Amino acid sequence: MKTLTKHRELILKNLQERRDHPTAKMVFDGTKDSVKKISFATVYNSLEYLVGSGLVKKLNIDSESARYDAILEAHSHLICSDCGKILDIPALKLEGNGDFSEYNFQAQEISINIVGKCMDHSANLDRSSVARLEEEQVLS
Repeated sequence: MKTLTKHRELILKNLQERRDHPTAKMVFDGTKDSVKKISFATVYNSLEYLVGSGLVKKLNIDSESARYDAILEAHSHLICSDCGKILDIPALKLEGNGDFSEYNFQAQEISINIVGKCMDHSANLDRSSVARLEEEQVLS
């Protein structure tokens, strides 16, 4: 792998310091004041380079824009269908450890996302469960 350029290092650092699974625009907004000349195209291309290099993951979720995640350890996501908020939670496991051989299929990656409504959008959501998940997110 090539050495990271100053811009790529800045973008990677920005991603590693946040937990909001930003879009390219959000990363651009978070880095443009740190360096004199950085364009949106540079940020987007750098994100794609970081994904291709395995330093960042691009999330496969229903969203108008791709979202990025610098947490490479296995974990799952809770996604609010109203506001788009994404919370990290400990990795959820599948029965059978992802063995799909009976379907003549070999999984390369298993990503579990749960779509629902966050506490701000659901009066029925158990507040203690959300507090516990948010506390785990902060501690990790």
